[in-house]
Amino acid sequence: MDTPFVLVDLDKTEQNIAAYQAVADRCGVKLRPHAKTHKIPQLARMQIAAGAVGVTVAKVGEAEVMADAGIPDIMVAYPVVGEAKLARLARLAQKSRITVAVDSEEAAIPLAEAMTAAGASVDVLIELDCGFGRVGLQPGEPLLHLARRLVGLTGLRMTGILAFAGQAYDAPDEVRLREIAAHEAGMAAEAARLLRNNGIPAHTVSVGSTPSSRYAAEGVGVTEIRPGAYVFGDLMQVDIGAHRLEQCALTVKVTVVSRPSTDRAVIDAGTKVFTMDGNPSSLGTGRGWVVGHPGISVEWFTEEHGMLRLAPEEQSLRVGDTLEIVPVHCCGDVNMVDEVAAVRGDCVEAIWPVAARGKVR
Repeated sequence: MDTPFVLVDLDKTEQNIAAYQAVADRCGVKLRPHAKTHKIPQLARMQIAAGAVGVTVAKVGEAEVMADAGIPDIMVAYPVVGEAKLARLARLAQKSRITVAVDSEEAAIPLAEAMTAAGASVDVLIELDCGFGRVGLQPGEPLLHLARRLVGLTGLRMTGILAFAGQAYDAPDEVRLREIAAHEAGMAAEAARLLRNNGIPAHTVSVGSTPSSRYAAEGVGVTEIRPGAYVFGDLMQVDIGAHRLEQCALTVKVTVVSRPSTDRAVIDAGTKVFTMDGNPSSLGTGRGWVVGHPGISVEWFTEEHGMLRLAPEEQSLRVGDTLEIVPVHCCGDVNMVDEVAAVRGDCVEAIWPVAARGKVR
């Protein structure tokens, strides 16, 4: 295969899918994977076949791709704002079950108007800020005020609460990660109880990222988890403890194109493949892990070049040699390429288009 090329190890991917489905099943909650990680309908179908109830997406464009591929139950975990997006969402709601996260009247009222005009309806979840400080309402009166407004709007079905503890990615150890997950689950469940105590429907309590969801799923009142990167894993997840290195299913195959000095090599992939998301890995190999070559450090990138530092035992590397590298952040890498190779052992079983690549609107 020509390089650079993103490879997806099917054996490991299937194991990762099964592992998080087992977490959800053990805790009695639904699994709704975040498809922004892979953007590939074939993988969404694999997740659903394993037991997932549907998928989560970030943007309407991703939802369109998944709906066109026959995915029947899609959550847009993002405020949908703007006339053009709302018109597209209304068309989607006529053929798939759509859930939308909201955190303001300014987003909710036009959403309701667009659905009513199209003769459609969507489920809505109120997004709660459980400490990450991104989007979402504070618990208590602000949440209750919006919920009361939502139940009076045609075209919307108020169904519950959504939360995302992004601060889980900064947890220094498992103890702190468990604390963050418990806080996320507890706040979301308490917010749902507040709504129900005031006669407002709130049967869905949706939480979790890849690092936090396996613990948040244990929270009393939680009904759904939304991990994304678990499907592949990456060095960020390894650092957090959400994956082991040998579980990482996504690699980038690259070719050595230059050997400018004894202890340096250059590969044919830079920031336009690997991106610069996340910090260098704590494994001590920089911005990637070269499979089978722990003495190679991925030191830095320019747009089209990746610079490697070679330990003495790796200095026999030649121009033309190929390597596989586990990236720091799998989500960003997938969105940089048009297609990935689904491999099992040494065989390429399929080439999958990254159908939702670039669907940022």
